[in-house]
Amino acid sequence: MRRLRDRVATVLTWRFWLTPGMGVKRHVALAVLGALLLVIGAIGAVLWALNGRRRELSSPIEHVLVSGGWRVAGGYLSLALVLLGVLVAVIAVGRLNRSLLSNWMPSPSQAAVLLHRRLSLARGPRIVALGGGSGLSNLLRGLRDHTSNLTAVVTVSDDGGSSGRLRAAFDMPPPGDLTDCLAALSDNELEVSRLLQYRFARGEELKGHTFGNLFIATLAEVEGDFGQAIRALNRLLNLSGAVYPVTGQPVTLLVTKADGEVIRGESRTRECAGPARSVALEPDAPEAVPEVLEALHRADLVVLGPGSLFTSTLPPILVPSVREALQSSATGIVYVCNIMTEAGETDAFDAYAHVDALARHLGRLPDLVVLNSTPVNEERVEAYRAEGAAVVDPSLERLAEVGVEVLRLPLLGAGPVAQHDSERLAAWLVELARSRAITRKAGLRP
Repeated sequence: MRRLRDRVATVLTWRFWLTPGMGVKRHVALAVLGALLLVIGAIGAVLWALNGRRRELSSPIEHVLVSGGWRVAGGYLSLALVLLGVLVAVIAVGRLNRSLLSNWMPSPSQAAVLLHRRLSLARGPRIVALGGGSGLSNLLRGLRDHTSNLTAVVTVSDDGGSSGRLRAAFDMPPPGDLTDCLAALSDNELEVSRLLQYRFARGEELKGHTFGNLFIATLAEVEGDFGQAIRALNRLLNLSGAVYPVTGQPVTLLVTKADGEVIRGESRTRECAGPARSVALEPDAPEAVPEVLEALHRADLVVLGPGSLFTSTLPPILVPSVREALQSSATGIVYVCNIMTEAGETDAFDAYAHVDALARHLGRLPDLVVLNSTPVNEERVEAYRAEGAAVVDPSLERLAEVGVEVLRLPLLGAGPVAQHDSERLAAWLVELARSRAITRKAGLRP
């Protein structure tokens, strides 16, 4: 019974060969036309060979065509033959592709499904997401199911843990956030994530490092360039999109607290109590990776956040060429505001304070601010309160005063952490990006 179900499932997957965009229907039609010409030619050859005895062949056929049975069921029989012919052609194409792909794919019977998905994602909107940390990787997990025209632009200012050690040893940008995003966009996330995020627990030199960080460091040494190493990784991992560091140079964060104290280094930002007021880079004018600027130029939508405001969301837009591209772009910029504040970074910040900090560093307001409307349950509120964090107040009136468009959506995810539901957030962002893409193609103002 199971064997029969598997056989039926395999046959059902063949229908994908005839879906729009697969580029198969024209070849099936050509094959059918060729078969039809072959049949017509064969009949003509037989009639020519019989010559004067053709009536011996035509009389039985004419007898059938004038019979009562043909008048009643002839049309249905012809339709059945046409459908059977199409079915045979599709099965033939499916079997041919399976035969050709058997040496390259472990499950060639799923080739139609995989190709259909890849082509469908390739027609998705062009979305650029800037940030870092768990916020960006969580967003990418949702977006990858809707479009492969994704570009993740990752901050490279981490100076703690494994990333900090490799940065100090090799004078390279920290690879930690890049590793998380590469895993998130992989079609085999579970296996790739387990591999890239495996942390060595033994060995004096290896202890504390993740395999992904060491892999990127190795590629950077082999390629002689950090940006080229990430390009190679994008190819090797066969991602549903692309992941790039915002710059190929290691940068250091200079975070100015509300009391004026300047903290040097991302890892020390939350060690000092109190909210941050501003953040800067050292060096202050690193060059952006060329693919990042190209992606921003072609994007249908740019997404900032969610994520740590001063240590993940703002650092990428501090790179001068990136900031200039965003300031002059007609592409819609959406800011996804955090659900909770972060102790030592955004203490007591409401949504307006988040947007104000973004506008001061970017030089413009976002086109749209997305706020969560789902109440955070008391258990999670208490857990965050113990860490010095609280729910971000929407401050709708203050945002309205500065002319910011706000959209409140039920985006709270499940689990102990108050983070966004990546599926719901991604579905809404993709729909917005599609509508803006249609508007731009029509030559209208978004």
